[in-house]
Amino acid sequence: MDVLLSIRPEYTEKLFSGEKRYEFRKRKPKEMIGKVLIYESRRSRMILGWFSVRTIHSGSPRDIWERCKDHGGIEKENYALYCNGNRIIHALEVDQIVRFNPPINPFEVIPDFKPPQDFAYVADDLVHVASIENEGVRRCLNSG
Repeated sequence: MDVLLSIRPEYTEKLFSGEKRYEFRKRKPKEMIGKVLIYESRRSRMILGWFSVRTIHSGSPRDIWERCKDHGGIEKENYALYCNGNRIIHALEVDQIVRFNPPINPFEVIPDFKPPQDFAYVADDLVHVASIENEGVRRCLNSG
C-alpha cells in the first residue's frame, strides 16, 4: 500500500537534498508501506516524488530525537512543538528517494483530491498511472 504524506516545503527540499533522512509522524500507518508519495503542502501543492521506507522507528519524543536528530532536518524547538505532548513519535527512515520531473498534480489524477492532514492511503499504481498521463501530456505539447 502506498501512502501520501503532506510535507511542508522547507522539509521537502531537505528530503531531496539528503539533509533530512527521517520523516516524523504522530501516527504510524497500520498497513505495510510500499512508497511514500511526497505531497508538498502550501507552495506547489504537487506530488514531488516518493521515497521508500527502510524502517520505522517508534518511541518517546526524547528517544526518537536522540536517535534521529543528526539527520532529522528539523531544529529541536520545532521538533518539540511538533511532538506537542505526544507520548509516542514515529520516524520513517528514508531509503531510496525519487523526484518527479515534472511533478504530479494530484487534483488532476486523484478524483476529489483533498490534501491529507497527516497521511492517506493511495492506490499502489497511482505513480505509474500519473507518469503515463504526464508523458502523454508532454507528447501532445511537444508535437503541437
